Amino acid sequence: MTQKTASIETTLHLGEQHAPKRWKRIVLIMSLLLLIGAGVVYGIKRNTKPTITYITAPLTIQDLTTTVSATGNLEPTNTVEVGIEVSGTVAEVLVDYNDRVHVGQPMARLDTTKLTAAVTSSNANWMKALANEQSAKAALDNALIENDRILTMYRSTGGNYPSRKEVQSASTAVAQAKASLAAAAAGVAQSFAQRKSDEENLRKALVVSPIEGIVLNRKIEPGQTVVAAMQTPILFTLAEDLTKMKAIVSVDEADIGGVKEQQKVEFSVDAYPNRIFEGKITRLRMNSAVVNGVVTYEAVVEVRNEDLLLRPGMTANASIITDTFRKVPVVPNAALRFTPPPAGDEEGSSAKKHASDENDKGEHVWVLKNNTPAKVKIHVGQTDGIRSILLDSPLKSGDRIITGIEE
Repeated sequence: MTQKTASIETTLHLGEQHAPKRWKRIVLIMSLLLLIGAGVVYGIKRNTKPTITYITAPLTIQDLTTTVSATGNLEPTNTVEVGIEVSGTVAEVLVDYNDRVHVGQPMARLDTTKLTAAVTSSNANWMKALANEQSAKAALDNALIENDRILTMYRSTGGNYPSRKEVQSASTAVAQAKASLAAAAAGVAQSFAQRKSDEENLRKALVVSPIEGIVLNRKIEPGQTVVAAMQTPILFTLAEDLTKMKAIVSVDEADIGGVKEQQKVEFSVDAYPNRIFEGKITRLRMNSAVVNGVVTYEAVVEVRNEDLLLRPGMTANASIITDTFRKVPVVPNAALRFTPPPAGDEEGSSAKKHASDENDKGEHVWVLKNNTPAKVKIHVGQTDGIRSILLDSPLKSGDRIITGIEE
C-alpha cells in the first residue's frame, strides 16, 4: 500500500471499526442542510409580491351620443290592395310581380259572357218599361178626355144626364190611369238602375290600377274563379312609391321616455350588414303591444330609398339617437366596475379596506398614481353603454383610470 492510499484511508477513517456510524452522521448533516435550503427558498418566494400590471385609459374630452335600440320591419309608405266586386272566372292577367303600373292601366280581366248577357237583359227590361210608361200615358189621356166629356154633359143637362154614378166612375178611371202611369215610371227607373248596375259590373270585370306604383303581390292566375260574396277578393297589392318607405320599430317601455318625434334614427339590415341607413321618427303611436311579456310601443321611422336597396319586409335593427353631448369629459364604464385585488401580506387590512369600499354606495373609479391604485369619488350622468359623462369629479384630463388587470 502506498503512502498516498494510506493517507486517504486515514482521513476517511476507513480502517476504523466505527466507519458506518460516521457515514450515517454525514448523511444526516446533508439532509438537514437540504431542508434548511428549501425553507430559505420557500421563504424568499413567499415574501416576493407578484407584479400586477393594470390596464388604464386616460380621461378624455369628447362627444358622446346616447341611443335607444329598437327592432322592426320596413314597409312601403302607401300600400293599396286592389280587389274586385264581381264574381267570375279570370280570363287574363296582364301584370306580374315588380311591374310598374299607371293610373287606369288594365291589370286583369274576367270572362264577361254572363255579365254581357245581364246587360242585354236589363237593357231589354228598361225598353219594355219605357213602352209600359208610354202606354200608361196614353191610358191617362183617354181617361182625362172621357172624364171631361162626362162632366160637360152632366153640367149641360143640369145634372140629369149622365148619372152621378157614371160621373164618379169617370173620375175614378182618371185616378187609376194616373197611378198606372206612376207605376210605369217607377218601372222605368228600376229597370234603368238595373241596367246601370249590370253595365257597371261589366266595366268592373276589367281590373285597373288606381295609382301610380309597383306590383308587390299577385294573388290570381288565369282560369281561377273569384267570388265576391261577404268580402272583396284581393287580387293585387300595389306600393305607390318605394323610394319613400317607413320602418315600424318597437321600443321597450323602459326606453320610450327618451324617444321623441323628429329624432334621427340609424339602422342596418341583414342584406347590407356593413351599411348604415338613416331615417327620422315621424310618429309615436300611443297604443302598446305585449311581445313575450314585454310592453313595447311602435315608432314610425320615415326612410329615403332612392337606390331601392331596401325592400318591404326587411328587418331593421335601429338605434334611435336620443341626445348628443359635445366636448364632455367621459370615463369608460369598465372603470366603474373595477375593484383592485387584495394585496399579499396586507390581506387583513386589504379585506377591511375592500369591505369598506363595498359599503360605499357612491360612484367611484380607481386611478393609477405611482403604480398604486387610488380611489376617487365621482358622479356620472348619461351613458352610451361604453362610456359615461363625468358630471362631478377631481379628475383631470390625462389621468390614468384603471379599467382592468392584465392576465
